[in-house]
Amino acid sequence: MSKKKKIIVLASMVALLVLTGCLNYFLNRPDSQKANADSTLSYSDYFTASRNDRTASRNETVMYYKTIIEGEATSAEAKENAEKELAALVAGMESEQRVETLIKSLGYEDCIVTIGKEKINVIVKSDALTEEESAQLLDMVSTETGKSIGYIRVKSIDL
Repeated sequence: MSKKKKIIVLASMVALLVLTGCLNYFLNRPDSQKANADSTLSYSDYFTASRNDRTASRNETVMYYKTIIEGEATSAEAKENAEKELAALVAGMESEQRVETLIKSLGYEDCIVTIGKEKINVIVKSDALTEEESAQLLDMVSTETGKSIGYIRVKSIDL
């Protein structure tokens, strides 16, 4: 198999993996599942479901990269790319955990942070955020991740 075909196959597999993760998220969102007896979801349900979806998607991605890295028929270039992507994924996971811990240290009961290549999404458990609270969160996330405020979206959720 030529190098070009291998790259196309690898890119296709990554695209399918991303598609699987997106479908998993959209089909298993808390708002698409049954609500509890009050017809509302609790905060813990939302944040737990979001973390579970994120973890499941990440586990699939890690397994995919490990398969590429450990594959005997995989080219050196594909292994190197998979190792770089895996390292970036692990670094992103560590950053998410660090930012979530810092946000909770500010007094928020729960939050979920998703760090992607394009955006950082922060969702906190709060009735509403004041401008000062939003600015504090933006500054903290920007400082911790090194991304400018334009890449960060902060949202409160009141279920």
